[in-house]
Amino acid sequence: MMVHRRLLRLAGDIRGALAVNVILGLLVLASYAVQAVLVAWIFLLLLEGNELAAILPPLTGLLAMIALRSGLHYVSEIAAQRTAHAVKERIRGRLYAKLLQLGPGYLTRSRSGDVRTTLVDGVEALEAYYSRYLPTVAVALLGPAGILAYLATRDPLSAAVIAVSIVLVLVVPRLWDRMLARSGEVHWQRYGQLSSDYLDAMQGMTTLKAFNAVARERQTLADRARRLYHATMRYLGVSLFDSSITAFGLLAGPAIAIGLGAIRVANGALDLFTLLVLLVLARECFRPLGDLSKYWHAGYTGITSSKQIEALLQEPLLVEDQPSADGSDLEPSITFDRVDFHYPERPEPVLREVSLEVAPGETVAVVGPSGAGKSTLVSLLLRYFDVSGGRVLVGGVDVRQLPLARLRAMVSVVAQDTYLFTGTIAENIRLGRPETTDEEVRAAAAAANADEFIRELPDGYQTEVGERGMSLSGGQRQRIALARAVLKDAPILVLDEATSSVDSASEAAIQEALGRVTATRTTLVIAHRLSTVREADRIVLIKDGAIQEAGRHQDLLDLRGDYARLVSAQEVIG
Repeated sequence: MMVHRRLLRLAGDIRGALAVNVILGLLVLASYAVQAVLVAWIFLLLLEGNELAAILPPLTGLLAMIALRSGLHYVSEIAAQRTAHAVKERIRGRLYAKLLQLGPGYLTRSRSGDVRTTLVDGVEALEAYYSRYLPTVAVALLGPAGILAYLATRDPLSAAVIAVSIVLVLVVPRLWDRMLARSGEVHWQRYGQLSSDYLDAMQGMTTLKAFNAVARERQTLADRARRLYHATMRYLGVSLFDSSITAFGLLAGPAIAIGLGAIRVANGALDLFTLLVLLVLARECFRPLGDLSKYWHAGYTGITSSKQIEALLQEPLLVEDQPSADGSDLEPSITFDRVDFHYPERPEPVLREVSLEVAPGETVAVVGPSGAGKSTLVSLLLRYFDVSGGRVLVGGVDVRQLPLARLRAMVSVVAQDTYLFTGTIAENIRLGRPETTDEEVRAAAAAANADEFIRELPDGYQTEVGERGMSLSGGQRQRIALARAVLKDAPILVLDEATSSVDSASEAAIQEALGRVTATRTTLVIAHRLSTVREADRIVLIKDGAIQEAGRHQDLLDLRGDYARLVSAQEVIG
C-alpha cells in the first residue's frame, strides 16, 4: 500500500481530519451498498410478478439513498479539499520558514528554479495524496470487509471468491512499485530542470537578446522539453500497465463470482435473491478499489515531490541562531579577528587571517581586485555563513553569540545588485520599517537624493516599480535602496559596490547622499571603483584573501604598491 511515513510526517497531525474523510467515504460506500440491495429487491419483486404497490417501498428507499448520497458527496468533497489545503498551507509555511533560516547562503548553492518548483509545484502535487488517496485507503480496506461480511451470511463461497480477487487486486500491482518509483523520480527531475531553465530564460531575456543567443537557448529548452516528454511517457507506460492489471482484476473478480453463482442457481444450490444481491454488491465491493487505483496514480506525483520537500526541510543550517542570547546595548563597532573562510563546497580559502577593526562612527573602505574576498566580509558580518576560523565581532561580541534578528537589525546594506520588490516605491523604501509615516519616507528619500526624481514620476511615491524594479534606471534603484537603508536607521551601514554599476551623474548624486548618511554611522564600504573611497577614514586593500595594505588614500598612494597601481589603472581607463 502507498502509505508513506515521509508523507505522514510532512502532514503533521491530521488524524481528526482524516477520520472525518474516512467516515464520509464509508457512508458514501454504505449508501451504494444499501442502494444495491434495494435494486436486487426490486428486481426480485419484478421477476416474481408483483404489483407496483409492492415495489413502491424499496423504490422510495432507492430514491432516498440517491438523495442522501448526493449530500454526502458534497460534504465529502468539501472535507477533502479542506484537509488538502490545510496540509499544503502547513507544509508551505514550514518550507518558507526553513528557507528563511537557510538564508542567502543556501540559495547561492541552489538553482532558484529548483527551489521554486519544490515550494510551489511540489506542494501542489501533494493535494491528491492527502485529499483523495489516504481516505480511500481506509475505505478500500474497511468498506469491502463490511460488504463481504454481509455476503458471507448469504453465500460464503461467493464471498471467498471475491475476497481472493480483492487481495490480488491490492497485492499484484505493488510488484511494479519500484519501477514506478524510479520512473516517477526521473520524471520529476526532468520537470524541475525544465522549470528552472524557463525561469533562467525569462530572467535573462535581455541578455539573451543582446548576445543574439535566443536560438541557442530555444534549442536548450527544446532538448529539456524532449527529455521531459520521454520521461513522462516512460512514467505513463509503467503507470498504465499497472492500471490495466488493476482494471482486469476489478472486472474478473465479480465476473467469476457471478458466473459461479449463476451455475449454482441453475443447479438449485443458490436462491435467486442471493444471486441478484451478489450481482449488484460485487460491483460495490470493488468500487473503492477502483477509486484507490485512480487516486494512487494521482497521488504518486506527491510521493516523488515529497523527497525534494523533505530534503529541503532537512537541509542542515549554515548558521545556528541564538534567539535567547542578549543582543542589547551594543556599540556599533566591527571587528574581524584573524578570520579564515572557505565555502562549504570549495576547500580553497577565500579569506586568510584577515584582521580588521572599524570603530564606532568610522568609515573604512575595503578595496581590491575582483574575487579577492571583499563581499565575503559582508556575508560573514551578516552571518549568511560562519567563519571557518577566527571571529567576527559587533560591539565586542562574537556574532555567533548574537540573535540573528538583533544582529541584522543593527546593519543596513546597500548592495551592488539592488533588489526592488513588486509594489510601489514607498513600499520598497519602507521594507525595513513598514510602520513609518509618509513624511519619514520622504525625508529618507531626500537624504538619499531620491526625492526629486520620485516626485517627477507619474504617481510619485505610489509609482509601481515593476518586477525587480526594472522600470527604473540603475542609479534610481540605488538611491531607493539607499533611502531604504536610511529609513531603517541602523547604526552600521554597509555599502557593497553601491555605485559600481551606475553612470557618473548618478554616482555623483549617490556620493553626495552618502556623505550625509555615513557621517553619523559606522560604515564599511566595499568598493571596486576607487574614486568612491578617497574620503574614507581608512582604506584596506585585500588581495588573494589577505590584507596587503591599509591606510588613508594619500598614504597608500605614497607607498606605490598595489593600491597605487589600481588607482593608476582606473585613471587610465577612465
